[in-house]
Amino acid sequence: RRSTCARRRRSAAMVFTIAPTQREDLVARMDDHLAAIGFHHFGQTFSNTRQKAEEIETRAFGVAEVASSTTKESWSAGTGGERPMIELVRLYVKKAAELLQAEAMRGGEAATDTSGREGADAEADTECFDLSSRDREFYTRQRAEQILAPLLAKGASFSKVKLSTKSWGIDAANVVTKAFANIASTLREVDLSDVIAGRPEDEAMKVMQVITEATLGANITSVDVSDNAFGEKGVRACTAMLQHHKGIESLSFINNGISEQAAGAILELLACPQALKKFHLDKNMTGDEGTVHIAKLLEKAPGMEDFKMAGSRFTSDGAVMLAKGLSVGSSLVKLDLTDNNVNEEGGIALAGMLFKQPRLRHLNFEATSLGPGAAGAVAGAVAAACPQLEYLNLSCCDITLEGIAQVAKAISTMKNLKVLKIAENELGDFGVAQICMALKMSGCPLVELDVSTNELVQAGAVAAPRL
Repeated sequence: RRSTCARRRRSAAMVFTIAPTQREDLVARMDDHLAAIGFHHFGQTFSNTRQKAEEIETRAFGVAEVASSTTKESWSAGTGGERPMIELVRLYVKKAAELLQAEAMRGGEAATDTSGREGADAEADTECFDLSSRDREFYTRQRAEQILAPLLAKGASFSKVKLSTKSWGIDAANVVTKAFANIASTLREVDLSDVIAGRPEDEAMKVMQVITEATLGANITSVDVSDNAFGEKGVRACTAMLQHHKGIESLSFINNGISEQAAGAILELLACPQALKKFHLDKNMTGDEGTVHIAKLLEKAPGMEDFKMAGSRFTSDGAVMLAKGLSVGSSLVKLDLTDNNVNEEGGIALAGMLFKQPRLRHLNFEATSLGPGAAGAVAGAVAAACPQLEYLNLSCCDITLEGIAQVAKAISTMKNLKVLKIAENELGDFGVAQICMALKMSGCPLVELDVSTNELVQAGAVAAPRL
């Protein structure tokens, strides 16, 4: 019996509450502060300060209320899984202060802005609805209804919606369902990155399911579910969306714990990889085992234009598989494999693939440990087959004097190069001087050159500024 009572006491302690008179007092104080700031600091009379103060208080209360039962973020040590009331009150007051400051600044900027930007912004907002900001907030149903009012309005017609940096509960996600249904005829792009932070896993997965299923009535071409760290469970929570939409051209899973199993789930669930033109899934722990599935998906996406798989822990074996998958098409415009142990074998395989990419403009192989031979092969491939190349990054690729002649020869024929980054190698003065001479020979419209951390003493350091 004591155990049951204790559980009840703990449950009751997790609900944030504060006397109505105290809430009203805070509203009155903020109303006065806004009016005073407007008059004394900006020489203006802010309108609707009482209403804004009430909105701020409601939002601050909601943050503390949700935090009391939803997240353990910044809980005090030794609380046993509960936030003491004093900590919740501090959170309530802190949030109110942050929102008050933001509203005062917004009001001041609006009062002093005579450039007519507001009209332009309003016009832009008819296409894009963006909630992302530094203000992280847990959304309840009431807050979601308030903030999504433009999407819920009669006749709303947004083509792109970004819900990032806000943490959505299930009730709030259900409001998203209504909002997306209201703009289904025009909605094309959804950015659902970073929308479940601080939520318990079961609730987070349900929220992802509800929000992604909310897109089913629209014709979606672009999806971003990055920064949710949800692994295979999260991918499968997106099942209905991935299987239903056959016109997805852009798909991002950045920083999402895309393991071997998660990568396999993406391959399994994506209904029409043939439509993909952009695929980003960097900052994961995919490894060679997961890259097997990504490479198979690439084999089904011959129209791929923008592929990024940086920081994904694959080695030369994974690079060879990716080269095979990307070789199916010839549409690549941008390729970024930064921070993976591609090594020489993988670099040679990727160089062979690059010979088939005449549209390539941007290539980033930074920190891929290519070595002198593979770096020369990559540079030679893009010089011979990618005449539109504008950006080349071979920094931190273990390039030594042994390979610099081949790299420099390739650079000398790159007529459209605008950015060259070849820092953190072992070029020395002689190597950097060769690179600079090659750039002069090419006559390219170079705007940025990075040869830092290359064991320079004098000649190379003098050659670079003379370009």
